[in-house]
Amino acid sequence: MKASLLKLQRRKPKPQKEPKSNYRIMVFSICVIISFGFWLLNMLSKKYTQSIVFYIQYEHMPPSGKQLNVTDTMRIKVTTSGFRLTGYKFGIFDKFIKIDASQFRHKDNQYYYTLSNHIHAEKIEEQLGEEVKVLDIAPDTLYMRPAIPSTPDRS
Repeated sequence: MKASLLKLQRRKPKPQKEPKSNYRIMVFSICVIISFGFWLLNMLSKKYTQSIVFYIQYEHMPPSGKQLNVTDTMRIKVTTSGFRLTGYKFGIFDKFIKIDASQFRHKDNQYYYTLSNHIHAEKIEEQLGEEVKVLDIAPDTLYMRPAIPSTPDRS
């Protein structure tokens, strides 16, 4: 018994090791972050079809003393990459379409501009970039009407 007590007394206490679990958790989380990044790049590189609301900027408005009611937005269904769609969602790319108001036609005290044929879709595609394909435009006709003057409130 004396010999075993002496052996216990001679043994040096083992220094406490740092827990390996923290190291393993950190390596695992770094691997998860890297794999998520590659997955995100893979998903954004694919083509998607989405409807996006664009704001209209009119150029060459007719000079008139009257106030005109105009359509200020249009919904365009496009096919493009996920990177481009994300750019539109977060405001990286401009969401403005320029329309030349001098090309509007006049009929019954209003001006109208039809966007239904492929020529107008090509003009819009040129403004959006070469990797964007326009599938549908809503509304298909833009109108400019004289504003109805409001009557003053008589109290």
